[in-house]
Formats: sequence, C-alpha cells, structure tokens
Amino acid sequence: MKNNRENPIRRIMICGLLVIAVVLSLGVSAYGGQGNSSGSRSKYSLQAEAGSTLPLLSKNNAPAVPVQDLRPAAARMTTAELRQLHISGGSAPKAGAERPAQVSAAAGKAAPAAGHRKEKVVYLTFDDGPSAVTPKVLSILQEQGVKATFFVLGDQAAGRPELIKAIWEQGHAIGNHTYNHNYHDLYSGFKEFWRQIKQTEETVREITGVRPQLVRAPGGTFGHFDSTYFNLLKQAGYGVMDWTVDSGDSRRRGVPAAEIVEASVADLTSSSVVLLLHDGSGHEQSAKALPAIIERYRAAGYGFGVLDAQSDPVQFRVSSKAASLHRGKPSQDWISVNIAPNAELFAPGKALALEIGGMETKLKPGEYRLQDGQYYVPLRATVERLGGRVGWDVATRSAAVSWNGRSMTLDSQRQEVGIHWPDGTAEYKAAQVQLQGSSLWVPLRMLLEAAGHPGAEAFVNAEERRVTAA
Repeated sequence: MKNNRENPIRRIMICGLLVIAVVLSLGVSAYGGQGNSSGSRSKYSLQAEAGSTLPLLSKNNAPAVPVQDLRPAAARMTTAELRQLHISGGSAPKAGAERPAQVSAAAGKAAPAAGHRKEKVVYLTFDDGPSAVTPKVLSILQEQGVKATFFVLGDQAAGRPELIKAIWEQGHAIGNHTYNHNYHDLYSGFKEFWRQIKQTEETVREITGVRPQLVRAPGGTFGHFDSTYFNLLKQAGYGVMDWTVDSGDSRRRGVPAAEIVEASVADLTSSSVVLLLHDGSGHEQSAKALPAIIERYRAAGYGFGVLDAQSDPVQFRVSSKAASLHRGKPSQDWISVNIAPNAELFAPGKALALEIGGMETKLKPGEYRLQDGQYYVPLRATVERLGGRVGWDVATRSAAVSWNGRSMTLDSQRQEVGIHWPDGTAEYKAAQVQLQGSSLWVPLRMLLEAAGHPGAEAFVNAEERRVTAA
C-alpha cells in the first residue's frame, strides 16, 4: 500500500516539473532569447537615438549589429550652423537632406545652390583719350549710372587736364596708355616703352594726385610684347590689361554705331567681359553706340565694373613675331635702379611730406628713400613740385636749378653742387649727386641748404614722415 501511495505523488511531482519546463520554454521564445542583459539595453538605446525601433526578431535569426543612422560627414552640421539656425528661427535639415553650397569632390569647389546665378560683369574700357569725344561719353555714363575705365594717352592728358579731372571726379578708373601711341617708338625696346609709361604716369599724378597702376599697350600686347615687357612691368608693380571683346570701332575710319553695337554684344554668355572701346578723336560713333551697348548688357543680366590693379589680368600670349624680334633686354644695373624701386610706389608705406618755404608736397613710398640716415629725393620731381625749375645738360650730366631766387648746378660726374651768385661768383661744395637711369637723386638736406632753406627739421608719426624748413 505504501508503494501505491507514493507512485501517485511521484507522478504529480513529475507532471508539475514538466509544466514548469514548458512555461519557461515558452517565455524564452517570446522574448527572442535576449533577456535583460546590459548588452541588450545598450543596443536598444543606440536604436532609439537613431530614431527607429528594434525590429521583431525571430529566434532563428541572430540580430544584426545596430548602427546609428547618421548623416554622411559632408552633410553634418557644425555647432555654429545649428546655432545660426536656432537664431534665425529655422530648423535643422533631416538626415540625408540636400544642403546648399556643398563642396563638390569632383570639382574641388563649392557648387551653387539651385536657382543661384553667378553675377555677370562687363568692364567698359575706353582708349586713346581724352578728346572732344570724352565729354559726350562721360555724359552718357553719368546718365546711365555706369562707371568705366579710361586708358589715357599722356600727350592728350597734358593738353586736356580738365577732362582727366572730370573722369577722376566722376568715379571712373584711369589707366596708362603710354604717351604718344607711336608703335615704332614703343616697341623698339623696353626702355622707350618704360619712359613713356613713366611720363604719362607723372602727368596723371599731377592732375589727380594718383598714379595709374593699370597699363594697356597700344594695339594690345599680341605681336608687340615679349616676355621682357611682361616680366619687367609686373616686377615694377603694374598690371597689364588687354581685352576679351573688341567693339571694332577702330578697324577703319567711321565705323557706324550699329556695327559697333553688334560687335560689342557678340558674346553675352561670359561671366566677365572686358570690352574695348575708344574715346579718342574721330570716335563720335562710339559715343553714339554707347547707350545701346549699355542697354543690351543690362538686359542680359550684366552689372558694370571698373578695373583696378587687383582685377584678374587679361593678357594676350606672346606671339612668335614678338619673340623673334630679339630686342635687347635692359642691363641688370638699369633694372635695379628703375624697376625694383618702382614697385614701392604702389606698396603701403609712409609718405614724405615736405613743407618748405610756405609750399607743401608729398613724396610717396618709392619716390624717396632712406640711405645712410638721410632722405634722398629725385631732383626734378622735388624741385618742380615746390615751385622751382630744372634743366638737364646731357653732355655734362648735370642739372641747372632755379629755385627760391637762387641758381644752382648739380654735377653727377664731379659730385658737387655749385651755387651761382648774382655778382657772377660761384661757390662749389662736394655733394652725393647720384644719376639713376635718367634721374638725378640728391640728399634732401643738402638740396635745401643750397637753395637757401636752412634749418630743416624732420618728424615721423603714425601716418607720415615730414620735413619742414623756412
């Protein structure tokens, strides 16, 4: 009987154990075998950060390693960008959304946003003036609210200073087109081209107070400039500017306005146009064509700009014709005296103000130099700006100066200054008279004392250097 009582109990216990095993098995299957381990919690957290939920997993398929759904590196926003969006009231773009001005790996530069159009600019340039045509051109430009660049000739500027002043005061740019436009002279060798550039530069400076830094070669550089012209002008601080579109107004005499207009607007697709026009004598048709040219460019979406030394240079290549001329290159001594110091004229620096005998002028950096503790100045420029006169004797390489009621000679060969008194006597003193190129340079203090301006005092402040003398 005892065995009979134990068997039912044992059977009940075995059945109970089997039921518990089945229940546990079903529970594990329902949760995919993950349980509540810290690893499982970590995986879920990553998925939640990514903005997605954990997919239903089958017990027969192991879960893939969860990965955050982040934007590609190129589309990520910096803290500063997010801050700016917050300030402007915008919202951060969704993951994968297109962002404006993304860097193109293929092009290596920013691609414009959809709908953004690059601004197109046309530079109107006028050569060979000023002349009787220039006032009409200026009037049209003023009416249209357009600025331009005038490449002027020195001999015309000297004869019409009022027009140079009008060009400058109306906000147009002035470039250097040499002095006489004579091809034979200009392209016989660089020294003559240089002489004319400097002569025109000084003429414009006397009228406007500013030196033109842009240079345009008469007839353009093609067929005329070799590498010497290009290289030395660049070293001297000048920018050489040709053109991209020729209006054709100088191809023959009397080109009609309609033809000039059509040639001027032949290309309305380029982002930047440098248009060649003329305001020299005989170019009345160019002025007549100007309103229509401006209208056509405006209608095509162009703005109007002026050129300066920072503009991208437009230069024709050196032709085989120019390269085959084998023109002599200036000597290294000439280059060191003329080219190297010239760049300082356009470099930032302190001017030397001269306040002498009630008159005042300023020499810009490059127009004077400090040597052995003294100011050295160019004789002609200094004396003439302060009211004197200077003559040059080629044979003796000496200068005759009339200034402040005195007559003087400065001799570069004898290294002396001579003061010639009214009674016919003369007094000679040793002096450092330096011939550099075609200019005499002298110590400023010696010059002032010889001219009867003693007691010079020198000052330096944050803006300038200044020398005063009675």
